[in-house]
Amino acid sequence: MKNLPALNNRLAHLAVWLPALILLLLAGANGVFAQTGGNYDLTWWTIDSGGSGGGDGSKQVAGGTYELLSTIGQPEGSSGISGGAYTLQSGFWPGYISNHNLYLPIIIKLHPLPPDLTGSFTLSPAGPNFSAGSPVTINVVVTNSGEAAADAFWVDFYINPASTPTVNKRWNDLCGISPCFGLAWYVPSLGPGQSVALSSNNPARDYSVWYGSFARGTTNLHLYVDSWNPGTNIGSVDERNESNNLYTYPGGVTVTGLSVTNDEPAPPSLPDRPIQTKN
Repeated sequence: MKNLPALNNRLAHLAVWLPALILLLLAGANGVFAQTGGNYDLTWWTIDSGGSGGGDGSKQVAGGTYELLSTIGQPEGSSGISGGAYTLQSGFWPGYISNHNLYLPIIIKLHPLPPDLTGSFTLSPAGPNFSAGSPVTINVVVTNSGEAAADAFWVDFYINPASTPTVNKRWNDLCGISPCFGLAWYVPSLGPGQSVALSSNNPARDYSVWYGSFARGTTNLHLYVDSWNPGTNIGSVDERNESNNLYTYPGGVTVTGLSVTNDEPAPPSLPDRPIQTKN
């Protein structure tokens, strides 16, 4: 019986692990039980219902700029359980996640936001009081704050219009006083984040009537960006925001004195403007 010491050794190990094995089998049949054996002692454990927050601060792990809330099926204990060479930490291993980077999936924006055109203008001299016939320069800035380029569009400048400008109403469609003056500019394109400067010194000549000064009685000044493309209700450019294309000069102006001599009938006769075809 020279193998007897080895057999006794195996029986001793079996005596240590057999209770744990029986408990595991019972767990599969009728539920979950605590187990002991060897150099460790697992006295209890739970599976919480989880959920976001739950009103219990112990169900949250926070670190840096993120917070990890409890989730369904998260093993939970009020503290770590240790014995011998083993340590069982509860939950999501406190002290581990907060010391490591957490990488989220990359989110790719497939399509840029549409163009968004806005405009404003200043006067030189600034006013608001002017003498009829005195030189005035109108300086316009149009900006595309969208993420996509804007195709060609028209910009109109209205002087005392009969009504508030809207899309597809050119300045000469809304003449309110005589003489009827106004300006138009054609912008071939405008990239995302870009601005273009326009001036009364260089309008689209065939579509503008301007002699460099305001007429007596001028009060209201307006600018409309993407003003003309009949057949649509949005102009030439499909924008992210179609409600911010009108700019009205704050407070208006006052023009006194003798009227300019270059009177024009209201409305003036101007050629038809090109229509932008949408692709």
